[in-house]
Amino acid sequence: MGFFSSWSPDHAGIRPLSSRERIYGFFDLFWNWFGDSANASSWYFGGLLAMAGLPVLLWNTFLWTPLIILPWALLGLIARRTGATTVLLAIPALGVRGGTLFLGVAETFVQIGWTTVTTYIGAVSLVRIWEGNSQDSLSGHSLPLVLFLLLIALVQGITASLGAGAIRWLKWIASLLLLFFGGIETWQLLSQWRLRDLLAFHAKGAPPLSPVRLFDISFVNIWTWLQIGDFSRFSKTGRGAFLGSWLGLWIGQAWFVLVGAAAVAGLALLTGHLSAEDSDPSRLMARLGLSWVALSVIFLSCVSVSSSNLYGAGLALLSLRGEKVRREGPGSSLIIVSLLSVGTAFLPLLFSSFIGYFTDFLTMIGGLFLPLWSLVLTDFLFVRKGKLKGEALFDPTASSPYWGRGGFNRAGISALLAGILFYYGFPLLFPEKAGLIGVSLPAILWTGALYVVLGKISEKTPDRENKKREKASPGGPPPSRYPAG
Repeated sequence: MGFFSSWSPDHAGIRPLSSRERIYGFFDLFWNWFGDSANASSWYFGGLLAMAGLPVLLWNTFLWTPLIILPWALLGLIARRTGATTVLLAIPALGVRGGTLFLGVAETFVQIGWTTVTTYIGAVSLVRIWEGNSQDSLSGHSLPLVLFLLLIALVQGITASLGAGAIRWLKWIASLLLLFFGGIETWQLLSQWRLRDLLAFHAKGAPPLSPVRLFDISFVNIWTWLQIGDFSRFSKTGRGAFLGSWLGLWIGQAWFVLVGAAAVAGLALLTGHLSAEDSDPSRLMARLGLSWVALSVIFLSCVSVSSSNLYGAGLALLSLRGEKVRREGPGSSLIIVSLLSVGTAFLPLLFSSFIGYFTDFLTMIGGLFLPLWSLVLTDFLFVRKGKLKGEALFDPTASSPYWGRGGFNRAGISALLAGILFYYGFPLLFPEKAGLIGVSLPAILWTGALYVVLGKISEKTPDRENKKREKASPGGPPPSRYPAG
C-alpha cells in the first residue's frame, strides 16, 4: 500500500490542492514533456521538414518552436499558481459555464484524437518490424495491425487509468529508456552517413507542404498539448511548471524531429526513394539490423505520450460531471476515456490515406485551440494584469467573480467564435495571403485584439445580472466552500 499511497494526485479532483499534493519537481515535469514530445508524430513531422529543405528544418527546430512553446509554458505557470486544471484556465475568459462546456468537451475529444494518431503511427511501425517489411505505406487493414492497435490501446489505457502518480513514474522510466534506445538509433544513423552529407541533402521537386504551412502546423502541434494545466498544477515550484515544461517539450521534440529528418535524408541517399514516411525509424533500423531497438522506442513513446493524453481527457470529462464527483477524483472518468480510446484507435483504418487523416485532424483542432489560448493569455496578461483569484476558479455557482452573464463571458465567447471563423475562413477567402503569412499568427492577433475591444465595451455597459448580484450581497461574495490548499 505504501507504493500506491504515493500516487496521491490520482485522488485530487477538481478542487484546490494542498502543499503535500504538489509532488512534481522540476525534472518530473521535464521528463513528463520530454517523454510526450519524443514520439512517433515528431519523427513524421521531421520528415516533412526535411523535404522542405535544411533552412526550414533548422529555423523551425531551433528558433520557431522554442518561441511558440513559451506562451504554452505560461499556461503551465498559471495552472501552478492557481491549482487549476486545464479546463479551469478558460473560465476567466469565457465564464464559468462557457469555459467548462467549451474546453471540457473539446479537450476530451481532442486528447482522445491525439491518442488515436500516435497509436496508429506506432502500430504501423510495429507491424513493419514484426513482418520484416520496411516498404509498406501507412495504410492497410491486416490482422497484425489490428492486434498491435489493440495491444497499444489497452496498455496505454490501463496506465492512464492509474492516474497522474503512476504516469509520473512511467515518464521517468520511459524517458530514460528512450534516451538509451534513441541514443542507439541516433548513433547508428550518424555512423552510416557523414553529417555533412546529411546536411547537404536537398529534396528534388516541390515539398508536400510549404514552409508557411509547416510553421502553422508547428503552432498547432505545440498549442494542442492541452494537458499542460492538468500536470503543472502538481508542480512544487513555478520554475518547474514553466521552465521544466518548456525545456522538456522543446528538447524531446527537437531531438526526434532531427532524427526523423536525418532518416528521410539517409534513406534517400541510400535508395533514391524519398518520402516523409521514411522518417519512421522502423524502416531505417530494419535495414541496419536493429529492429528491436526501433520496436522498443516506438512502444515506449506511444505508451508514454498517450497515457498523459488520456489523463488530460479524463480531467476534462470530469469537469463536465457533478460537483461531488469533481471533488472526489478522476478515477471513473479515466476509465471511461481509456475504454473510448480503444475503440477510436481503429478510426484511421476507415480513411484511404493516413496523411490526409493526420493533416485534416491538425487543421480541425488548430481552429479551436489557437483562438482559445490566445483569448486565455490575452485575458491573463492584458486584461487582468496577471492577477487571478485561484479559489474562485473552483466555484461553479453564480457567486463566482468569473460567472459572467448566465455563466458566460459574452466578450470572450464572441471573440472566440470570431477567432474560430477567422482561422477556417481566412484561407478560403484569401488563399494567396494565407499562403504568404499563414493563418496561425493572424488568428492569434485577431482574437486577442477583438477580445480587448469587446471587453472595453462590456465594461461600459455592465449587465443587469451583475448589478442584481452586487445589490443582493453588498458585503461581497459568500465564502468559498472549498478549504484553502
